Amino acid sequence: MEKFQRIMERSLIPVATKLASNKYLKAVSGGFSALLVIVMVGAIASLLAGLNIPAYQAILISTGLKGMIGWISTYTTGMIALYAVFLIGKSLADQLECKDQSIIVGITTLLMFLLTIPTGVTGVTEEGVKVVTASAIKITYFGAPGLFTAIILGLIVPNIYNVFVKKNIVIKMPEGVPPQIANGFSGILPCAFLAMVFIIIRWGVSLTSWGTLNDMIYGVLRAPLGTFTESPFTFMLLLIVCNLLWWFGIHGGMVVMPFLSILYMTPALENLDALANGVAMPNLLMNTWWFVFAQVGGSGGIIGLTILMTFFAKSERFKAVGKIAILPSLCGISEPIVFGAPLVLNVMLLIPMILAPLVAFLLSYFMTVIGVLPYLNGIQLSTGTPIVFAGILAGGWRAGLWQLVIVVIQFFIYLPFSKICDKQILDEEALES
Repeated sequence: MEKFQRIMERSLIPVATKLASNKYLKAVSGGFSALLVIVMVGAIASLLAGLNIPAYQAILISTGLKGMIGWISTYTTGMIALYAVFLIGKSLADQLECKDQSIIVGITTLLMFLLTIPTGVTGVTEEGVKVVTASAIKITYFGAPGLFTAIILGLIVPNIYNVFVKKNIVIKMPEGVPPQIANGFSGILPCAFLAMVFIIIRWGVSLTSWGTLNDMIYGVLRAPLGTFTESPFTFMLLLIVCNLLWWFGIHGGMVVMPFLSILYMTPALENLDALANGVAMPNLLMNTWWFVFAQVGGSGGIIGLTILMTFFAKSERFKAVGKIAILPSLCGISEPIVFGAPLVLNVMLLIPMILAPLVAFLLSYFMTVIGVLPYLNGIQLSTGTPIVFAGILAGGWRAGLWQLVIVVIQFFIYLPFSKICDKQILDEEALES
């Protein structure tokens, strides 16, 4: 085990540290974190609009409430790319030399995104007549299909803008001019340059078979990324890396979450859209699996361990830590147990810390494939959502009940390892007394 630890310290930890401090991953993670309020409001609206109770649906339709609730979904999760491109651009700008102009950089990034979408919408009337509305804009890529473009532009545009700031290619205002106005003028040249670049890009792509930049990016990336998201092995790899990093005392979520968002946010939004429209969920795996089925109780899947420590431990230290950690763990917060037990660099608890989330995930995947568990609806759950309630929100009563089954599985996985640790601590306490 010591040899394994030395190998990990030499190889995995330096890479993980670099990833955690990588400005691009931090920008994506920060942007998606700031999106939570928009996603949550849209998810609740989708849940209210799509709740599959015939009598309830009849009331919504007859009163016109279904369409009104749908407005919320349309302008939140239905336009998620608009919010994402601004927030990711701003988040990256906060880490560059143009951080004093981060809001302007975010707005500029949003403008470049909009410039990639051509005006003109073609439709067909009930009589079968083709109609073209020249002044309209197609909003399809404002939602989940435009998320890839939003991420890419959110990482490219601020860097180009930052070159102008670093090279001092900006319009300077006299001293005494308020910073808001001075920053506004300072952003004119980089914004104008970027606008010309993206107009040329839009024109160039219009000559290809894709027609638009969004279609090109979505068409090129959707297939390979779809292969990754559909494979349970990708999800398992992220679980192993996250929990292994936590064992070394590194915040695994900071390393893994950007990848989880890039790979699994779009499938979640597609399921949310399906929920709002009352159609079948198209995607099995999505980012909400992380909290609902895999890391139940937080990193390491530790609710079962906190129950063992609180109610079955004989050592005073184990009992005390368990009592402190059990309520946070029920709400998906694992830090009290990770650092209090501790799980960090605890050789005896490494195996269950890796195994418990993997077993929970694989069993959940199998139960979903055979139809016992439902496809999750894609609702984004914030940290602190209690188990069972989280499952019910994300997938209904079966998902909520299954979370209790997962806790039982965690309990028995941690049981033999917890007993050994408890005995070791009990012996230490006996020597100290």
